[in-house]
Amino acid sequence: MLNASVAEPAPEIFWWYWDRPAGQLPPPAPGVGAAVVVTHLILSGEAVFRQSRRNALPLPDGVMVIPVIHVEVDPAHPFAGNAAQLHGLRDAVIDAAVRGTPAWVQLDFEARQSQRAFWLAAVHAIKAALPTTPRLSVTALASWCHGDRWLGDAPVDEVVPMYFRLGRVRPAFVSRSAAGVDEPLCAQAHGVADDEPDWPVALPGRRYVFLGRGQRSSTESQRRPLS
Repeated sequence: MLNASVAEPAPEIFWWYWDRPAGQLPPPAPGVGAAVVVTHLILSGEAVFRQSRRNALPLPDGVMVIPVIHVEVDPAHPFAGNAAQLHGLRDAVIDAAVRGTPAWVQLDFEARQSQRAFWLAAVHAIKAALPTTPRLSVTALASWCHGDRWLGDAPVDEVVPMYFRLGRVRPAFVSRSAAGVDEPLCAQAHGVADDEPDWPVALPGRRYVFLGRGQRSSTESQRRPLS
């Protein structure tokens, strides 16, 4: 069972909890929140498949929880981006938002360039359907916030650029981030991984930490593509 969220203000650090057995995941440190994947959504051809979290995640009392909806596009079937898929994505986020009393809900969807129009339409639909609270957070490839800026019209409350799993382009993004963040929406939060070297320059906003330490054999710990 996931703990109900507590009232704001939100912690300055959240740990991301993917769908793994609880024994593989450490409890949050004191004062740290939990961003927990509660729903997996797979967009395959013209279909949409929804799967709830399979592994229960007991958390200490008082931990603020952000429900996360993780979206994947099946590469084996051409992505339709149809109305049924948009509505399925919207409904999955809204269902997570009204379960308990979370202050935030987060969408994790690494859209390819050809999927950006669908992503934007889905985010507009989600924001229009959300109650006054919670607020909407979205993850983003680091490139979306540095140079390849296309998020300016997105009606979101927080964008979390992911500064990890960058491979050979990591030094370039270190240099870019040292000069500031090009996209203002991306200056409120950032994501790093605990199994990579510390980011050598200061990053703005709330910190989300991907728990990859000790999980290198897990497909989820290697899920991030290069930005």
